[in-house]
Amino acid sequence: MLRVGMAVRVKNPEYARGLVGYLVMQESPSRWLVRVVIPSSIPEEIILSLEESDFEVIQENSL
Repeated sequence: MLRVGMAVRVKNPEYARGLVGYLVMQESPSRWLVRVVIPSSIPEEIILSLEESDFEVIQENSL
């Protein structure tokens, strides 16, 4: 069962594949907002709206 705060790895879209983020909010029964920090010298944060099939849970603990 998915919960806000769970860590996930993005599978799609391709431009974000492999990035790690956290579930922020459930938009619909199968869509979630995922907060992702893009690593760089000045880290940027983006919010993605993803279907459950577009990410995988990598950590069962919530924040």
